[in-house]
Amino acid sequence: MKKILSYRAMGSLCRQQAVFHPENSWKWLGDAERWEHLAHAEIASHFKECNSSDSSDPAPAEAAAPSDANATPWETVAA
Repeated sequence: MKKILSYRAMGSLCRQQAVFHPENSWKWLGDAERWEHLAHAEIASHFKECNSSDSSDPAPAEAAAPSDANATPWETVAA
């Protein structure tokens, strides 16, 4: 997660440089876009890794499913 924060900070710095140096803003904005792309790729990698490590566990809905197809997890209680 530290990489993501670093990538986003670098993107922010590049956007600031684009404001302060308008003659080279195209370069700074391109660099900012590259840093944001790296951040998104890191996030995707992190979630893919998290989801693949839990793939052997049943999903919560499957684990909590009742054994009877007509049964529901809730009961209506009338007084």
